Amino acid sequence: MRVLIAFFSLLLLSPGTGPAFADPLPPKISDIGGSIQGKEAKVRFRLENAFTPEMVEALKSGIEISFWITIEVERVHRNWFNQTVGKIIYTPSIRYDVLSRVYRLHHGGKDEILPDVLAALERMTRYEVAVPVFDEVSKDKHYRALVRARLDRVGLSEPLRSIVFFSSLWDIRTDWSQGRLAAP
Repeated sequence: MRVLIAFFSLLLLSPGTGPAFADPLPPKISDIGGSIQGKEAKVRFRLENAFTPEMVEALKSGIEISFWITIEVERVHRNWFNQTVGKIIYTPSIRYDVLSRVYRLHHGGKDEILPDVLAALERMTRYEVAVPVFDEVSKDKHYRALVRARLDRVGLSEPLRSIVFFSSLWDIRTDWSQGRLAAP
């Protein structure tokens, strides 16, 4: 009996089993940059920690995965409210085509064929998006891009859609991140 009590006491007091059960890193937007000129801003950024192992396995089995990425371009005013001069919702999606054994990336009205899962994940995490701008770009003014992303859970197939609303493993969303845009 003493041995069982000692074993359970040590089990409760032990600090854990290590990195195998550590929380995964939260998804985030990083490396935001780009340029703005004329009536268009080109915004570059990376989406980090967005694919959990469960999502990668679902992708390999043919489940389509889509993101809703909101990109805003602002003119930065000192001591005043910033002015939004451009906004777009970008929706890239990736799906494994079982018959042809390639990954099909759909983004910006174009389709791109990728040979393997590593190329597909790389392409779904690095972006350069053109954002239309409402006003003319002023010289010597400061502009910035704000970006956030979330998984499009509604676009998933029906059996998976019912499950993901109750699973935090598929709750992929980032906070707003910002980066400076180079103006002419």
